[in-house]
Amino acid sequence: MKIKRLSLQTAYLKTLQEFYSSILELPVQSPDEHKINIKIGDSDLVFTETSTAEPFYHYAINIPANKIEEAKDWSNNKVKLLWMEDYKSEIADFVNWHAKSVYFYDPAGNIVELIARFDLDNNASETFSSHQLLSVNEAGLVFSDENFDKEIMHLENLYSLSYFDKQPPLPKFRAMGDDQGLFVIVPQHRNWYPTDKPSGIFPMIVEFDNKENSYNLEMS
Repeated sequence: MKIKRLSLQTAYLKTLQEFYSSILELPVQSPDEHKINIKIGDSDLVFTETSTAEPFYHYAINIPANKIEEAKDWSNNKVKLLWMEDYKSEIADFVNWHAKSVYFYDPAGNIVELIARFDLDNNASETFSSHQLLSVNEAGLVFSDENFDKEIMHLENLYSLSYFDKQPPLPKFRAMGDDQGLFVIVPQHRNWYPTDKPSGIFPMIVEFDNKENSYNLEMS
């Protein structure tokens, strides 16, 4: 599975434009005054302005498998990384997933993750920079508690998605996809790891490829 475009909403468009272009040093285009398009390697991260709420999301950006320590140092010069008490570190070591991650908030309160997946053949020799933000690798999906299992079945049937083979399904956490691209799925109000911030349901569109087909997943 590959996430091609992740379209989200924000109440802080201009602030995010400055953050992703000047702080994270990513290419940012503004097709009109109410939208920005951030190029992250093979993916596009799009924010559209809203004034009806203050939406926030969780998404992960893939980095080379051998660059998590460099990514931590690079990020620490730009943002405040989140400390994870369970790992006594700013780096989460997901042993079963063969991956390590760092996390930070962007100015709109989105929980951004940089993830190095050791089973991807994408090591890099160059010093870490924004050029090694390779793609949008994960998108967090949120469903109501009462419809959670029903919505999971809908994803399976409509989008040919299956559970991530490194993560058995849990009552309040599911992962669907593969190392190339993943949906992490939680019921509403469950805290996004590694924060104490409860998840919310906000509008989003995910354009992704899976099993040689292209899909648009729209949530509101």
